[in-house]
Amino acid sequence: MLKALFKKQMLEMNAWLFQDKKTGKRRSKAGILGYAMLYLLVFGILFVMFYNVGSMLCEPLVEAGMGWLYLSIMSLMAILLGVFGSVFSTYTSLYQAKDNELLLSLPLRPSHILLVRLFGVWFWGFLYELFVLAPAMIVYWTAAAPGFWTVVLDILLPLILSVFVLALSCILGWVVAKISTKLKHRSLVTVFVSLVFLGGYYYMYFRAYDMLQTLLLNAQAVGESIRGAFYPVYLIGSAGEGSALSLALLAAMVLALFLLIWIVLSRTFFNIAAAKPASAKKRYKESPVKRRTAAGALLRKEAGRFFSSPTYMLNCGLGALLLCICAVLALVKGAWLQALIGQLAIAESIVPLIAIAAICMLAAMNDITAPSISLEGKSLWLAQSLPVSPWQVLKAKLALHLLLTAIPTLLCSVCVCIALRTGPLAAAMIVLFPPLFVLLFAAFGLIVNLKMPNLSWTDETVPVKQSMGVLLALFGGWVFVLLLGLLYAIVGSFMAPGWYLLLAAVLTGAASAGLLCWLRSRGAAIFAAL
Repeated sequence: MLKALFKKQMLEMNAWLFQDKKTGKRRSKAGILGYAMLYLLVFGILFVMFYNVGSMLCEPLVEAGMGWLYLSIMSLMAILLGVFGSVFSTYTSLYQAKDNELLLSLPLRPSHILLVRLFGVWFWGFLYELFVLAPAMIVYWTAAAPGFWTVVLDILLPLILSVFVLALSCILGWVVAKISTKLKHRSLVTVFVSLVFLGGYYYMYFRAYDMLQTLLLNAQAVGESIRGAFYPVYLIGSAGEGSALSLALLAAMVLALFLLIWIVLSRTFFNIAAAKPASAKKRYKESPVKRRTAAGALLRKEAGRFFSSPTYMLNCGLGALLLCICAVLALVKGAWLQALIGQLAIAESIVPLIAIAAICMLAAMNDITAPSISLEGKSLWLAQSLPVSPWQVLKAKLALHLLLTAIPTLLCSVCVCIALRTGPLAAAMIVLFPPLFVLLFAAFGLIVNLKMPNLSWTDETVPVKQSMGVLLALFGGWVFVLLLGLLYAIVGSFMAPGWYLLLAAVLTGAASAGLLCWLRSRGAAIFAAL
């Protein structure tokens, strides 16, 4: 039975390559090859990136007699990437697997199910870990030219660290699972955690070079601190340099930690896997139902779908958050912004054009209407059977996009005007043009989705992240802004920026009106016939 479970787990692990999530069917040979080549390209980029990081650190530290510090740093990077790559698969594969109830109902030991699931988590953590350690070891072997025994220990080191990655992933996955059974607003919490991670990622990305330079300048002090306060980290580097004793001590500590975690997981697995998500306990209380208009009810329905899906919010609504952040930054850093414009010697007449372009670029990142029809999926008939016209349904989708994009856009425009201290005409254009742009591409995204709907998806990430309509809506907005900039470069010699912006606003408004008329007539007919 354990062999059958391992076979099932291997099939699940390979499903991403052989099965098309969009249709649920097996990919063609060409599709499998293309998908494999795409992932190989991504893996190759990661390999080159960490090879360059290793090349920057390795030679100076090896020459200083601190090769162990280089190996420790790269190993910590590998552990971090491995935990990040496997912690959420720990939660989903251990506690949220769709077949948990089925397997638990069979004459199987929960410990066997746990063992097989942990194998999948270990595999992905080990794979992510190798993205860092494989190029790091190649760089080290080239720079230090170690002996045969050291190379053998260097090959064993990633295997031991992979068990440590598994242990950390299990701890964090267990915490996530315990919290999830008590959490009532999981969608908003997921979005918040994802945004925090993105902020941390970009902070580390932009500070990475400075941090590496600081490390190289203070290598001796950092090394002494690690030996004293973080001795297990020193053991990792020492084992990589060829110390069998350090490797044995490291392996003993990792195995002891994993055994402890195994005992806890084996005793709590059944209860958490079989637990139902928390739901608010409500007592019925008779009260009058508030009457809503058809438009209000449809808008409420669209907002409910948007705010209940972290995937939808993060991929199609991130622009609203960025606009609000930029509004605050414009007020706080207004003096710095004016000084920067002065240093770059940007003509005062061009500043409104640049401000409008930046605001529109951010607004284009909100493409809420682009997948909105596809997200109806197989329940599209419900929207079509309501006692409302198809145009009212489409208008509700437009209204949600405008509420979540036009309002932050107006806020950002006003704050930019205050920060730049623009004149009346420039301020009017900065405030007027971006909302017209938002209206234009809200209608454009809806039209594209009407023309290219995907109603047969099995995972909502397909219409949200892998839809041609979403791609066209996002890049279409950016291309539109670039074309306006190129057009001004042509006519700017004989047309003042204010008059050009006024003409562009009129044309954008006219184009928006044309798209809305098309949606009300032809678009509504297409929606009714889907």
